[in-house]
Amino acid sequence: MGLISNKIHRSNLQPGDHIYSFRKWKSYSHHGIFVEADKVIHYTKTRKEEPANKLRRRPACKKCGFDRKVHRGVVISCLDCFLSGYELYRFDYEVPYHHFLFKRSGTCSTGGCDDPAAVISRATALLNSQDGFGDYNLLENNCECFAIYCKTGKHMSEQACSAKLTIRAVAQAILDQNSGRLLEDVRVHDPDNYMNLKEKIDKLIPLPLNEIIAILGKLNENKEDVEELETMEK
Repeated sequence: MGLISNKIHRSNLQPGDHIYSFRKWKSYSHHGIFVEADKVIHYTKTRKEEPANKLRRRPACKKCGFDRKVHRGVVISCLDCFLSGYELYRFDYEVPYHHFLFKRSGTCSTGGCDDPAAVISRATALLNSQDGFGDYNLLENNCECFAIYCKTGKHMSEQACSAKLTIRAVAQAILDQNSGRLLEDVRVHDPDNYMNLKEKIDKLIPLPLNEIIAILGKLNENKEDVEELETMEK
């Protein structure tokens, strides 16, 4: 377990390890389960193959036969195909809280995991299942969800959670900034309505953005008619 990096040499891998590899400037990572010597079970996009003339076709791997344009969903490949030229990392479980806070999302969990035999059994069962791991969804059902499910029997994705929280934080920051601009504009151009609007905005901030927009739109149509707003706030 490393505080700075979870990088590991392939010679140190153990069957049942949850491994991952960062892709494209570390903007995201691909996850899988190491099951035996040079074999990884992982989950890939399930969308249908596009017409051949739209693909930059790569030949099937001569070592394991894996073809990324044909094999989709839960697949098995050699470690080199899984890594696709990127570096190897091992996902940590049962990390302390203070350790977790300093780690990048999608690299560790405070929760425990099952024994290697159970992990490999889950991964193999999904590989051999006709339904696999279901339809791929970037935020709800991705390769990290698959690997964590194999390790724990639970469904979650640290990367997806982080992405959702980031989007929410950015949206909140934009809303805070723009509500401040709105109040300043009203203070200058409509000072009699400033305090009333400020009180309303302070109560609206916790609401979803679409509700805030709808309510402010109604206030703008008729600044005197706030009965509906008061009802929604109760």
